[in-house]
Amino acid sequence: MGLEFGQIITQIIGFLIALWLLKKFAWKPLLGMLEQRRLKIKSEFESIDKEKNRMEKLVSDYELKLKEIDSLTRVKLQEAAKEGQEMAAEIKENARKEASAMISRAKEELQREVDKAKVELKDEIITMTLKATERMIAEKLDQEKHKGLISGFIDELEGIR
Repeated sequence: MGLEFGQIITQIIGFLIALWLLKKFAWKPLLGMLEQRRLKIKSEFESIDKEKNRMEKLVSDYELKLKEIDSLTRVKLQEAAKEGQEMAAEIKENARKEASAMISRAKEELQREVDKAKVELKDEIITMTLKATERMIAEKLDQEKHKGLISGFIDELEGIR
């Protein structure tokens, strides 16, 4: 079996034509599709990276906002506690003032009662003195009667107490 040079050339030409056809109709579209697929995958990875970065930024923003809310909550709680303490102090001060006013009114009323009692006592003493004087004038007094009337008057005063 000999090699036929014409057949080898025909096969080489057929191979080159098949190679050229494959290159033109199969290889270029196949490489184009592979390139498109590579670019699509690359863009998806970039998109994923961008989305990941955006999510990380959102998470950090949310954490920052949570910290701000937490600090704001602490401040509000401190303000509420301070306001409560101020209200308690105000209530205590008002209660102290009311108690002081009540004590003052009670002292004033007691003083009025004491003054009233003094006036009544004075009126009674005057009345008793007038009665004693009337008795003394009505009777002619000698030294013994005078001492007896005064002693009786003093006994009456001691009985009042």
